[in-house]
Amino acid sequence: MATIVVLEHELQRHAQLPYMMRLFAAHWQVSGHRVLVHHGVEHPPAGDVAVLHVDLTVVPEAYRALLERYERVVNRRVLDVSKSRFSQDLVRPESDWGGPVIVKTEANYGGKPEHLWRSIAAQQGRSSDVPEGPLAEAYPVYASKREVPEVVWRAPGLIVEKFLPEQDERGYCVRVWTFFGDREVSSRWLSREPIVKSANRIGRDLVAVPDEMRAWRDKLGFDFGKFDYVRHGDRWVLLDVNRTPSAPSQVKGSTPLDALAAGLGSFLH
Repeated sequence: MATIVVLEHELQRHAQLPYMMRLFAAHWQVSGHRVLVHHGVEHPPAGDVAVLHVDLTVVPEAYRALLERYERVVNRRVLDVSKSRFSQDLVRPESDWGGPVIVKTEANYGGKPEHLWRSIAAQQGRSSDVPEGPLAEAYPVYASKREVPEVVWRAPGLIVEKFLPEQDERGYCVRVWTFFGDREVSSRWLSREPIVKSANRIGRDLVAVPDEMRAWRDKLGFDFGKFDYVRHGDRWVLLDVNRTPSAPSQVKGSTPLDALAAGLGSFLH
């Protein structure tokens, strides 16, 4: 049996968030493995495999250095998931694009993790290495770039992209691919809303993963994570990447998460 070390930011110890990795850890322990969740950079334990699970868009330098202590690291290369690192559809005021646009945060998940960690650090009266940035509860869509407020173009931490939805006769769609090692689950979510989320989902189909998304996974260095993408016209469009995805809100009995957790074998053999 192996020792798995899950490396998290110091501030993550102060909030119990529904990470998918928590369910993986429980599965591994039942299977006989030893799982150690380590917060911060001081006195990291030895382990057979380390998992980079720092819930920040950009991993701080001290945590990057920590990875050198381990021979095998899940997501060793996934140090920055800022949207501009992979977006192929950024729009500038001078861009030759007359279609609809969407405003997003550079930071993952609307900047909510960073906002949470800054708030906890402030409550404790301590400094932190969490960068400042905007917080977005939603990503607004505009009919054209001309309607985007001027303040958006000047705001650090915000980006504007072409809005390229996937639609069929039932409504709007987004494809969700979750993977760990050689295991994966891929589905297409359906909604009547242009911004498809689990809260407004009205249907779900299993779908194959296109080669273009597998190429993005290789390029970005992901061993574990979740990609959101769409098929728009004749293009596959990557919308979002996440190295610390949340688990489904309801998990009962045997689920695809058990199969995903078995991807640990990819790093043990």
